[in-house]
Amino acid sequence: MASRRSTQTDGNASIANISRTRRAQLVAEFEGELGIDYKARAAAAEAERRWIARKTFIVWTIALLFFAIACQKLWLMGQDVDRPFSAINPIESWF
Repeated sequence: MASRRSTQTDGNASIANISRTRRAQLVAEFEGELGIDYKARAAAAEAERRWIARKTFIVWTIALLFFAIACQKLWLMGQDVDRPFSAINPIESWF
């Protein structure tokens, strides 16, 4: 005697086999019934991605600026040394 398959797995399989477009339509309809504005949510997500990109750019710019200043100060300190192993005062050269 053959055993019958569970209807729940058949239902899950049918949900997994629907197209992405239809799945997006179903989600949009469901969100619309709940009062969720998916366009506003997508716009907010895009704004968040832009803000993260801007923050990353600003942080890297500041880091590279500090690195360039430090390299230039080290180079100037090296130019100020008149003989090897002489005393270097880094605080004095900052100003």
